[in-house]
Amino acid sequence: MAESLARLKALGLALALVGIAGLATTDGANAQAGGSSAAKKAPPAAGQPAPKAKVAGSFGNWTLLCGKEGDQKTAKERCSLVLPLVEKETQKLVFRVIATYGPEGKLVLRVDAPTGVALQRGVEFSPDTQKIYRMPFQTCLPMGCKALLLIQDDMRKEMAASKQGSIAVYALNGKTIKTVAAVDGFAKGMAALDKRIGKKAAAKNQKKKK
Repeated sequence: MAESLARLKALGLALALVGIAGLATTDGANAQAGGSSAAKKAPPAAGQPAPKAKVAGSFGNWTLLCGKEGDQKTAKERCSLVLPLVEKETQKLVFRVIATYGPEGKLVLRVDAPTGVALQRGVEFSPDTQKIYRMPFQTCLPMGCKALLLIQDDMRKEMAASKQGSIAVYALNGKTIKTVAAVDGFAKGMAALDKRIGKKAAAKNQKKKK
């Protein structure tokens, strides 16, 4: 277990590209999928650098973001499939769901959540609003907390077949912060992600799963 948590922490540190910074904290429990337009309404927090990422495609409420870290001439492009969830009335970002390949070629799911949550309870993610995957928090910073989970083949299939999903965390006062949103488009988005990272890289990732 300790080794598994250590690997996830290492993955969390390596997934810097997908940190389009600026989680907006909220006590609201009503959220909706925002797509790329919602992301524009939830700009990075003050003092945070603007993300060097561009929209490479939209699939339902999922957005494929690609960019480079470091030297733009020599750095390799990295891509992530992102689902921003915003509070309906204020349009503030509550959760961000991210699927991307980690440094070892493993497919990783990351959920960005608000601060002020019960860390020991983690994040409850359900791709079909029935089966619940519990994701432990790996890091917490002033702009929000991050939870990680390796996406196994069965989970990927469930996410691809699901049209609606839910995310829940628990506030320190015991209040549930939950959102239910459309998650369809994941299968097409993953196909675009695999194509974007290249056939060789995709084949390598599939090989590592076996």
